[in-house]
Amino acid sequence: MKTIAIYPGSFNKMHIGHINIIEKAERIFGRGNVLIAVGINPDKPKISKSDEYFHLLEQRINRKIITYNKFLHELINDYEDDGYKVVVIRGLRNGVDLDYEVNQYRFIDDFKKDVNVIYLTCDRDYEHISSSAIRKIEEFGGPDMIKKYIV
Repeated sequence: MKTIAIYPGSFNKMHIGHINIIEKAERIFGRGNVLIAVGINPDKPKISKSDEYFHLLEQRINRKIITYNKFLHELINDYEDDGYKVVVIRGLRNGVDLDYEVNQYRFIDDFKKDVNVIYLTCDRDYEHISSSAIRKIEEFGGPDMIKKYIV
């Protein structure tokens, strides 16, 4: 049974902190075995779900991206039904992120028992970076202000 690692998120905006977590996951599972899964988060601003947008993003980060519009446990079930062992990757910047992620895990566990989750901490250089902070910087300072953070 082949193992894949799913790194789910809204990735709105995908930034250098996300890439840091992806690279760490790839060191554990292998580059071709980490799946970047862009889902819809109703609490975050919508991003274009066009094929063109994701094709360009895939080219920029040189990795495959899938999109999904369902619960994470349903996505996991889909891959398990196809014969994969699934591990979910979650990136952490700090203890606040850990509290949030543990709470999210409890909801997943309500619908699917025994989900394998690995929490990876980002490098110190990326602890302050979040998509919401980047969107706020862009709102007040314009697109040139965020170039150093986004991919």
